[in-house]
Amino acid sequence: MINLKEFLRSKGLKSTRNRIEILSVLMKSDAALSHTDITEKLGEVYIDKVTLYRTLNIFTEKNIIHKVASQDRNWKYALHLENLEIPETDKDHAHFVCNRCERIFCFPMEPNTKVDASKPAGFLVNTRELRLHGICPTCQI
Repeated sequence: MINLKEFLRSKGLKSTRNRIEILSVLMKSDAALSHTDITEKLGEVYIDKVTLYRTLNIFTEKNIIHKVASQDRNWKYALHLENLEIPETDKDHAHFVCNRCERIFCFPMEPNTKVDASKPAGFLVNTRELRLHGICPTCQI
């Protein structure tokens, strides 16, 4: 198990109780979480909305997490795959959206996966996003 205090310090952040609690919730989740999901999973740990939003923004800026838009255009947050001890070279990944429960899962992609997409001259692609839709294992039961 990763030491969250040391992990936050390695990213140049103070290891506050709120940051540790929020990071812990994200690490325990197998799917991207909305602001509301995170608040619910915090349970009795109270973190005000502004602090939660600021923490999620800081985590995004420091490349600890990334955000992905849900079907209803709300942001959901998930740890970057490399922070789950997947090699840093696997930054590109796919998002799987369950058509029933609407949860969003991150899937690693092979480094040389070809995604056929034409780009007009002059455009430089920094990252790719691939969105897959279907039914997650939990909803198939």
